[in-house]
Amino acid sequence: MTTPSDQNPRAAEDRATARVGAAAVLSTGPELPGWVGTFELFSDPTRVKLLIAIHAAPDGSVSELSQATGIAANTVSQSLLTLHEAGVLAVRRDGRHRRWKLTDHAAHQVLHHMHAPHSPLHPEH
Repeated sequence: MTTPSDQNPRAAEDRATARVGAAAVLSTGPELPGWVGTFELFSDPTRVKLLIAIHAAPDGSVSELSQATGIAANTVSQSLLTLHEAGVLAVRRDGRHRRWKLTDHAAHQVLHHMHAPHSPLHPEH
């Protein structure tokens, strides 16, 4: 027995659209939480500026990143710590300085989609 909705071409299209959408969501299921976390990190303008600066010139110190972005050193330190705890940045000691480098592939991809510039300081990849 057919129902009025079965005879309605628009209803059939809606069901097909829903099936395709559901399949797309399921296919990204395992990776989705990681991408959401990455996008959350990019929701803050301070962190975005720092990521762009670090992308162009890896191994910057807090004072160098503060100067490059025009953001107060204390704010830079707090934002770098957030990015480090999220696993996006690595840090290494260099005398009395700490040097920061982008290590997260997903964040790197987002920066490329944003057309974040490279410099001679950026490693080849």
